[in-house]
Amino acid sequence: MELANLLRLSLKLKTAGIALFTVTMLSACGGGGGGSTTNTGSAFTGTLTGFGSVFVNGVEFETSGSSISVDDENASEDDLKVGMQVTVVGSVDANGTTGTATSITFSDDLEGIVISNSILAGQTTGDINIMGQTVSVSSTTIVEGVATPDLITAGMIVEVSGYSSGMGSIQATRIEVKAADLMTYLATHPEGVEVKGIVANHDETNSKFDIGGITIDYSAATLDDMPAGNFDGLFVEVKSTAGIDSNSGELIASEVELESDGDMGHDGNDNDEVEIKGLITSAINGNSFDVNGQTVTVDDQTEYEGINKAGLLVGVMIEVEGHYQNGSLLAEEVEVEDESSNEVSDTVASVTTTATNSGTVTLQGGMVITVTSATIMKDSRDNGFTPDPKFNLSALAQGDFVEVYYKQDNGAFIAIKLERDDM
Repeated sequence: MELANLLRLSLKLKTAGIALFTVTMLSACGGGGGGSTTNTGSAFTGTLTGFGSVFVNGVEFETSGSSISVDDENASEDDLKVGMQVTVVGSVDANGTTGTATSITFSDDLEGIVISNSILAGQTTGDINIMGQTVSVSSTTIVEGVATPDLITAGMIVEVSGYSSGMGSIQATRIEVKAADLMTYLATHPEGVEVKGIVANHDETNSKFDIGGITIDYSAATLDDMPAGNFDGLFVEVKSTAGIDSNSGELIASEVELESDGDMGHDGNDNDEVEIKGLITSAINGNSFDVNGQTVTVDDQTEYEGINKAGLLVGVMIEVEGHYQNGSLLAEEVEVEDESSNEVSDTVASVTTTATNSGTVTLQGGMVITVTSATIMKDSRDNGFTPDPKFNLSALAQGDFVEVYYKQDNGAFIAIKLERDDM
């Protein structure tokens, strides 16, 4: 039997969903059976959805003794927030739902100046132009610092975490307003605003290049690990203390740093099992396409759910399960990611918990909502209450008012996001 088929058979025999290695934009990893610990020293990257310890991609990671880093600074669990894209290094138990973290790191995708906001008053979804990057806000995006995303205005400084194409578009999982304007922001963040992305249209003569929809003027910037010659195609981080020039509309860089050796994709070892969640950033060409800069290869044995090979187009949100082989991710299964916009708001009649962040919520109208370890949990009450940053299902009580975004699965209503709010 060919090596590829042997690998595929070996992986299929594993309980579905156990991830030996997870890369940026990953979705839920899990599996079942037994009580021993597996996946020691693996990395799991995805959205932080709740606390009890820390929930990432449906796995509850114990954090006692783990090191935590936020934007390259030592931090604590209190500095972690729901909606952040974090990387957990540690182990996942054989049950696929619990694990132990040795380290947790977070790095934002963008911390920049709002140029414009197209979200209409009273709406919660749409696009925001932040330093030339189109940031898409969905019903499941966590928004902090303002009540609703339509209240984010030009000139504000916001931090964004989410699924970035690297080429000017970000599907936000979290947006936080950091300051009303650049001067206020610089008082506590002297390093300035920042944007990450793939360089395009490099003009060496005039020391300029583009990231997404903004031109960077780096003529007075410090270059960190940048190679000589053309920068086009390199993944970089740009910092700016001067902001956007009012005449040219260009971002005046104070520093340009090479990120991830200039490659937005993530390399794993052959046979490392992977689950990726993200946006297709390069459409299918032959048997390959890119998801957030990661090359994915399909073959005749790849299975598709809710999509076919021809539908692997730029901007589609998908999940890919597979394993690394010869520097690429060989896909066993490709599935369209369901981000349902179904919504219900009601008062809680009763709560049944089966674990810290799993169980059911029965609404007064009779609807029964299933909450899983992957449900995004947020507390937004501020009328006489202090919102609980560690809110989880165990803290929900009869009489609480909730807004739930959900999907339907075989007749069940599965919560994607549950937010406790004022009535």
